[in-house]
Amino acid sequence: MALETFQQWIDLMQQNGGEVATYQQQYQRDQQALQQAQTASAYSRALTTLKGHINAIQIPAMKAESTHLQQQLAQEVSAWGKEHTYHDSYNNQTYPLGYEYGPQGIGGSAWLGEELSQAQTLADYQQVVEDLQMWLTNFEAMKANFSDKTPYNQPHQTDLELMRHYGYMDERVVVVSLSEQALRAYDHGKLVKAFLVTTGQPDLPTPPGTWWIEGKQHPTVFKSSEPKGSPYWYPDTPINYAMQYHSNGYFLHDAWWRADFGPGTNFPHQDPTGDPFAGQGSHGCVNMSTDNAAWLYNFVSLYTPVLIY
Repeated sequence: MALETFQQWIDLMQQNGGEVATYQQQYQRDQQALQQAQTASAYSRALTTLKGHINAIQIPAMKAESTHLQQQLAQEVSAWGKEHTYHDSYNNQTYPLGYEYGPQGIGGSAWLGEELSQAQTLADYQQVVEDLQMWLTNFEAMKANFSDKTPYNQPHQTDLELMRHYGYMDERVVVVSLSEQALRAYDHGKLVKAFLVTTGQPDLPTPPGTWWIEGKQHPTVFKSSEPKGSPYWYPDTPINYAMQYHSNGYFLHDAWWRADFGPGTNFPHQDPTGDPFAGQGSHGCVNMSTDNAAWLYNFVSLYTPVLIY
């Protein structure tokens, strides 16, 4: 059984492009030692050595898998973004779609890069692999949903498939579609409300993933973590309904200063209010009207899943 386990780790490393020659030699020596063992103590020594080799390969194998999945995500996001763009007539710039998964988003240094740099234990690398698989799954769903012409206020097949995949069919769940700039609230697989939102601008994307409500505040005041003078600074802002879905200040909340929500509002544009803070996407939060935020505040509770793709 231990030999079989060792070979499985070697296979995993090989599948992800890792160098396995040394480990394969160790496997052959371990196999020979067990075959030649004639006494209990000899078996014990051989098994101890084998288990040591198993322990030694685990983190390198998980590193190899992490690197392989990281490269896969980067390549897929880059290729899709080159073919699917948004031309902003307001500033005459063209942006790649799916940027939330790219270098400025979860695929960059602030998210995946930091997670990889801090990983030390086997459990750490297992979490990295799990997160990468989640982002790849959500990115595939985003691509599929992009060509779906179903109105934003109707149930979407990709929503339901993701909810089944993550086991969210028997509870309330909030789904945010980045490509549609829309939020849909489901209760046991049934759509109960849908409305348009504004998510993170290209430089400060809303992180895709499977998160959950970590806390609720009504009312509260948001204070900028950036110094005055930074392009991302904003004055102290009263918020009526704030629902944190990820640490470091990521909220679902009302943006009373905006008049427009929906497609294109995450890019630079002219909002009817004339408010300069309304003429661009959020800083990573999911913005909505005050009425919709009030409804959502009463719909969600602590640990309600928030699925963003």
